[in-house]
Amino acid sequence: MDRFWPLPEGYPVKLIQVAGTSGKGSTCQFLQAGLSEYGKAGCYVKPHVFDYTERFIISGKFVDYGEITEVWEKTVKPFAVESSLRGDPWVLDHFEVNLLIALHLFDRHHLDWGVVETGIGGRYDPVTALDVEATVLTNVGKDHEEVLGKEHWQRALEKGGICREGVPLFTGDQDERSLAVLSAVCDDVGAPLYRIAKKDVEAFRAVIARIQPGGDEESLLESDHQVWNAALASTVIGSLVKKAKVQQFARRFLAARFVGRFWKIEKGVYADVAHNPNKTQALAQDIEARFPKTKKVFVVGISGPRDPVEVIGPLVRQAKAIVVTTAGFKGQDPESVHSRLRDAYPDVPIHLALDPQTSLSVAKRLRNPGETIIFTGSTYMIDQTLNRDAKLRLLNGTFGWREIRQRPPDVTSGWDQQ
Repeated sequence: MDRFWPLPEGYPVKLIQVAGTSGKGSTCQFLQAGLSEYGKAGCYVKPHVFDYTERFIISGKFVDYGEITEVWEKTVKPFAVESSLRGDPWVLDHFEVNLLIALHLFDRHHLDWGVVETGIGGRYDPVTALDVEATVLTNVGKDHEEVLGKEHWQRALEKGGICREGVPLFTGDQDERSLAVLSAVCDDVGAPLYRIAKKDVEAFRAVIARIQPGGDEESLLESDHQVWNAALASTVIGSLVKKAKVQQFARRFLAARFVGRFWKIEKGVYADVAHNPNKTQALAQDIEARFPKTKKVFVVGISGPRDPVEVIGPLVRQAKAIVVTTAGFKGQDPESVHSRLRDAYPDVPIHLALDPQTSLSVAKRLRNPGETIIFTGSTYMIDQTLNRDAKLRLLNGTFGWREIRQRPPDVTSGWDQQ
């Protein structure tokens, strides 16, 4: 940062850091959309589902390939090469390169606001090295325990590491265990703590209902957990932009879209990235509200060191059948996942589709008219089953194929793994 944006001027864009077990990408999207009402705003989210450009959003649109490539080739890559040739003890990794590209894109577009998603945890994430106007923690749940700790308080402490002196922390977490840790951390570093309550969410929901009484199937705000994310973003905007009024920017929330979040593929077929138990619990509540009287066929894939039974468990009660397929990069062996789920849920028909490109046709054969198909689980599974670009699908599924050494099987080094 000192090399590209030296003091005293420093980095010119006001930044907001967002962390959390689930909902942080959506919250980034809502913040970007709402702040665009009062200036020029963008966000950096990760990982991408289909295409690398999904990570970089300016004024609601993906940055084009040419501009991303130019920033890499002319600015970030020369710095990385120079650093390596100097023998610096720390050379930029993949995640820091992505972050630097995002920061340069924000600067090039003369943004007023940039919203940046944290990877795993927060305390040791590169984003936490940045100066920010506010920090946001959506929630603390159960994921990445091999990195963040088995106990809830450990994970809360790691995510609470995003706090800075004098910088407000906003959270939507309702778990008293989380709030006890966050309160102590904020007291220790001198950071104001703001939490939203159910009454704040209901007040925001009422505003949305007045703007769009009939709802919109395509809107993120049709999902209850997304209303919580949007209400949290609304509170942040109201605090940082003194002239902001929710009635002004709520329309932008209604128009916000996020790749892979309750994405309608075709009639009766949807995809939603829900790769941990907290997310599948939210998805289960969502689809029960949307399709209360129909059984569902789920297509699933699991990545990383997660327990398939825990991840898929919240969905089982609504399942007519489950189709297990590969999650590609970092994916667990689908045959092993299939075996675990069959043992755990013997009353549910569980099928295996080793070729992810056949999973949709398998699911369609299993459903009856009027029933719903839901693709969920790993981001990488969504890509391998639904990415229409065969070249991108191949590259995404074989990430790191040039490496001489095999990646370690525990897959604990990826800061934006899904």
